Amino acid sequence: MPDLVTAAQEKNTAAVRTLLDEGADVTMVDADGMPVLAIAAEHGPFAIVKTLLEHQANVNAADPDGWTPLMSASASGHVDIVKLLVEHGANVNAKTQFGLTVLMGAASKGRSDIVQFLLEQGADLTQRDQNGWTALIWAAEGHHDDVVDVLKQERQAT
Repeated sequence: MPDLVTAAQEKNTAAVRTLLDEGADVTMVDADGMPVLAIAAEHGPFAIVKTLLEHQANVNAADPDGWTPLMSASASGHVDIVKLLVEHGANVNAKTQFGLTVLMGAASKGRSDIVQFLLEQGADLTQRDQNGWTALIWAAEGHHDDVVDVLKQERQAT
């Protein structure tokens, strides 16, 4: 039987459930300090993330750089997981030690659906990373015109 981190990385829902039912530590991290919930949020599936949350995984647990499960899900484009994490209290304005936000991650990957959802949940589009970049700059740099449009509309509305 793999450990919890390996089971999550391998998207093995049955193994994750079994390990948790047998008392596996839901706060487990990989060798780089990435929480198992962030790993599951990045790779999916939804069922693993839901199972981890049902076993009291910390929705805002972060790796040593401050990368959270919501950042993982947003950057990976898992809108269903993003919504689940927010429903469980994920901080939509969390920042890494480099100033990257959840909104920046989604914008940089061209995820207009996630960007729109995060804005509806109160994500701050004025935040800047360590280089002074906003989510709008990240979207423009990636040539994600649809995301640029969403962010510009939000900026004009505020």
